[in-house]
Amino acid sequence: MENTIKQWRAEKPEGSYRPLSAEEAARLKGQLNTASDWSGVRVAEGFDAGRVHRCSFDGQVLIGAFTKGGGDAPDGDCLRHGHAVLKTGLYGSHFRDTSIGDNPAIHNLLYCSGQDIGDSVIISNVGEISSGEGASFGMSVNDGRRYPIEVINENGGRAILPYPGMTCTDAYVWAKFRDDKELMAKLSELTYAASRDLCPKRAVIGDSAAILNAKAVRESLVGPSAVIDGADIVYNSTILSDAGEKTFIGPAVHIENAIIGYGNRVDSAAQLSCVMTGTAASLSKAARVTHSVIGDNAQIACCEVANCLIMPSHAQHHNNSFLIAAALGGQSNVAAGSTIGSNHNSRVNDGEIWAQRGFWPGLCVSLRHNSRFASFTMIAKGAYQTELDLRLPFSLVALDEKNGSVAIFPAFWFTQNMYAVMRSSQKFAARDKRVHKGQFIEHDILAPDTVDEIFDALQMIEAFGAAGSDAPKTPLRRADEGAKMYRMMVRHYCAKNILPYMRKNGLSSYSELINAVGLSNDDRDNEKWVNCGALAITESALASIINAIKSPKIKAWPGVHALFDAFLASYSLRKVKHSIRSLAKLENTAVKGFNADAFEAFLEFVPEDSKKIAAYAILSRTKDYKNPFRKAVYRSLEEMVSVLGPVEDAVITKTTAETDELAEMATALLNNGVGSAVIQ
Repeated sequence: MENTIKQWRAEKPEGSYRPLSAEEAARLKGQLNTASDWSGVRVAEGFDAGRVHRCSFDGQVLIGAFTKGGGDAPDGDCLRHGHAVLKTGLYGSHFRDTSIGDNPAIHNLLYCSGQDIGDSVIISNVGEISSGEGASFGMSVNDGRRYPIEVINENGGRAILPYPGMTCTDAYVWAKFRDDKELMAKLSELTYAASRDLCPKRAVIGDSAAILNAKAVRESLVGPSAVIDGADIVYNSTILSDAGEKTFIGPAVHIENAIIGYGNRVDSAAQLSCVMTGTAASLSKAARVTHSVIGDNAQIACCEVANCLIMPSHAQHHNNSFLIAAALGGQSNVAAGSTIGSNHNSRVNDGEIWAQRGFWPGLCVSLRHNSRFASFTMIAKGAYQTELDLRLPFSLVALDEKNGSVAIFPAFWFTQNMYAVMRSSQKFAARDKRVHKGQFIEHDILAPDTVDEIFDALQMIEAFGAAGSDAPKTPLRRADEGAKMYRMMVRHYCAKNILPYMRKNGLSSYSELINAVGLSNDDRDNEKWVNCGALAITESALASIINAIKSPKIKAWPGVHALFDAFLASYSLRKVKHSIRSLAKLENTAVKGFNADAFEAFLEFVPEDSKKIAAYAILSRTKDYKNPFRKAVYRSLEEMVSVLGPVEDAVITKTTAETDELAEMATALLNNGVGSAVIQ
């Protein structure tokens, strides 16, 4: 976190407040202000009694200065929020044991207790803002005051304790490795320490925040520049916000026991209970979210989500969908009518769904727990009566209505919808609007984790092929075509990582390449990569980090994050190494076996692969313009283009440019004999 919660409202130095003068007290009384004890009201230099009308004070109340020209409205003495322009001062409000910063505009606040209100804060037409001793603002400070989020499993067996600044990677480690009791104890210890450190003694409303037309804000922290407008209640929660990434809480919203991330928009009657959200998330239109961790850049509306760990860039926005007891790897989309919930087919409500990145269940998909899905699995409409364990990424899953079995089309995204592949690779990065990028996100759909899954799929296809891949009792369809596309896309992944690295470092041969990255000739790819909360990481590196977390050296969560940051520092180089190993793995050999001749053969593939990928992308996009049913609603091609845009849109243009560049780099090496060329 760039600044701690305790810095949201800077306290004035001791001695900054003085008692009211006799003249000030008399004027306040004359303006219909009352106090149980006027000696409890103390003010800062620059206080203007003329700006306090019809207010009442109990206990100790500290009031800051009213600086002429300190506002942002044309007359300089008002604060503006949207179309509302409010005169600075205190009007028609009641305060108990509260400190108020400089230049506030507080109008018609019926009850305010136990608050530290920052500078230039707007509060208008609010029923209650209150807090008392012992409030922990949604943070777990000890075993007696803890607010677990029961992710993935409804019976609470994977519950985590959130804290401001927690990432999906933190939550994944906590939820996944439940059998490591030492780790669980250490994570609880770190969270208690973090919460106690971040938790202020009193509720804070940060500088330049605005709270308007709300019923109640109780035992909650409101970050700088946050806006709460029309909310029903915010209770026992922390709202992270600052001037660079403002959080908005809108009409009829109900939030309790939650930590809301920077730049969030929680709007239009959304209901959140026992929830932690990442940065730049949006929850709206009566969405009901409980006991869930929602990753950065997620967009959830209308639907119900419960007991989930959802990694970044998730989309779900239909009334008639729900997602219960699931762990999704991010970049996912749940369609209308999808009912993905624990149907209690066990003895108790302990079912789970685990899906890697790019989980796309289509319209009216019903799944049975427990099930597991590889990355970028697309599921066609249907009620799937049996549990599924699908380990072929980028595939289409459909029900074969003739015999009631499941049919799997390996590499369907590549063979039938390459446009969507290229668009997905571009759109997730383009939609990442975060300012606070505390959570690393692997946006590229071809990364070490998904490429490893492709190799697993190739092994499965080979095993099925021995029995006849398209036999009626075999679920794989068009497996040979899928295998070819898998291999081509692995080569494309390798080219995207290796060739730019060689150009950047002036390398001209395979031997120079493996020496530069530090690979030994007998190196073989025995590593397994996993998606750890949107971070692709090797299982061995993750195991090392977990062991380090349990050591006495790690005393706080920033220390944990530093361990992952150390891995990320070499992530780009690790991807290059993984790409080299993947080339060797395609040939079922070690790095030594994949020699200069094999590397030259790979380079010869690159221009042809690039041409095919661009062609597949254009072809899949062109289908939308040639389909007679789509064309039927337009009177001309010109009308169609004006509505849909041109076939060769920004996605196609960027894809073509990138594949052309890879082809040029490979050709430059080939034309110079591979051994001596330097890519220009």
